[in-house]
Amino acid sequence: MAERSTGVAPSVTVETESWPNGTPKRETNCADGQRHGWEITFHPNGQRATRRRWALGEPLPPGQRWDPDGNRLAIKPDLAHDTCIFCGACVGVCPTNAMFLEYNNRDIWIDENCTDCLLCVRICPVGALTYPAVPQRNTTRTLA
Repeated sequence: MAERSTGVAPSVTVETESWPNGTPKRETNCADGQRHGWEITFHPNGQRATRRRWALGEPLPPGQRWDPDGNRLAIKPDLAHDTCIFCGACVGVCPTNAMFLEYNNRDIWIDENCTDCLLCVRICPVGALTYPAVPQRNTTRTLA
């Protein structure tokens, strides 16, 4: 990773990674060795792929948290099986198609595409989805 000064302050740098063809792969703002602000990733053709905000005093979208090392923690909702009516509203509102209904076992799965937007929690008509008490590492898991 190369570092270049942004000229904003002596302690602020931008870490960059590049694809083999020289186009940017990832840019991350750093201050005093800590990630802050935005991290932007790019496709090999140079188009911006993702943009996410790092924690450290920055306002974050609902459900997104990072540990002190800058690793993302997932706030995946928990499912109350006795309350859920399996209407599919949560699956339908998911912007990344990360939720799947499993009718045989009456369960809902969330995969690694989840962005923790928590629209599923807000749309549930019976309140069967709730925030967990403690964030988890961003891994695929079933709601239980």
